[in-house]
Amino acid sequence: MSEFKTCSNGHNYNSTQYGVCPYCPVMITDADYSKTMEDFKKTILLDETGGSQLDKTIIIEENTDTLTSNPVVADFQDQLNKTIIVSKNEFGISSPNVPVVRRKIVGWLITFSHEEYGQDYKLYTGRNKIGSTPNCDIVINDSSVSAEHATILFRENTFFIRDNFSTNGTFVNGKNVEDGKLKDGDKLELGNTSFTFKSLY
Repeated sequence: MSEFKTCSNGHNYNSTQYGVCPYCPVMITDADYSKTMEDFKKTILLDETGGSQLDKTIIIEENTDTLTSNPVVADFQDQLNKTIIVSKNEFGISSPNVPVVRRKIVGWLITFSHEEYGQDYKLYTGRNKIGSTPNCDIVINDSSVSAEHATILFRENTFFIRDNFSTNGTFVNGKNVEDGKLKDGDKLELGNTSFTFKSLY
């Protein structure tokens, strides 16, 4: 016989744990409601980003095999009598023990190729991959831009650009380049998208 039942409102619940549906407050007896509230209070909510949105949430139940394999869960194993909710931050880091590495803004790419009022893309210290796939730092919605078209690198107060064997090439001030330096005000062309490069250095 199945442990799960469906109430008249369509909610599925564990009948061995609850006598009646815990999701229907009107039908809950005092004892069941108290147990539900007690379970809720034992739930741990981890949101290290300080944000109000839990758009990327992992729910880890007590009876999963991840208790011993997941380092996030292992750190809180002594508190695992109930569900743990771990909220991921914008970088996809779910562990509160992993420090968030932020990079300094050092410049921008600005384009009017696809929007009348323009679009701007921030450039950060280190590498900035530009292309049409979501894994790039700067994603360009242009079929003439290769998946990982080019890379802009900021190191020691200098900007470098390198073409990543793109199909249509990378142009700086009208010249096709494999690699080179960028200076404030340079014009870049990747496929059918034109940019103005602005530097803070």
